[in-house]
Amino acid sequence: MKYLYTGILVLILTAMGAANAETTDLGTIKRLAAEGKGEIAIEKLNERIMANQQDVQARFLKAVLSLERGDTNTARALFMEISQQFPQLPEPYNNLAALYARDGDYEKARQALLDAVTGAPDYPVVRANLGDLYVNLAVDAYRRAVELNPQDQASQAKLRLLEKMFAASN
Repeated sequence: MKYLYTGILVLILTAMGAANAETTDLGTIKRLAAEGKGEIAIEKLNERIMANQQDVQARFLKAVLSLERGDTNTARALFMEISQQFPQLPEPYNNLAALYARDGDYEKARQALLDAVTGAPDYPVVRANLGDLYVNLAVDAYRRAVELNPQDQASQAKLRLLEKMFAASN
């Protein structure tokens, strides 16, 4: 009879583990987030991350959900951690660059994108974002040139062209 109870206990623990694994499954967590249950999704991600600190997918998803919830500090910290631990992954750098660019820190954004290119030179999203960043830098430079010298026809023409080009792509 002693073995029967042990067997039942093993079944119960296995079922509890399976239930916990199911609730920390990334698909389930994504569904929770999509249903507007972001706080629960982040709790489940925290459980998953505690069980495996190397789970880059869970950490990345937590960063994205944190960003969606307006917690840019947590998102930034997570993207930084991931990029330092997994420098070959371009996505954390790309997201860091977006945060930096949003804050107007184009140099940090540029560096993050260049770091992404180093780890994944053939990743097209990063290349496109780097191009967009350079265009934004050019627009800012031409704008400043026109402010400093309103008679600068060449800078005015280039500025208009870039603004028109960006308006067409947005």
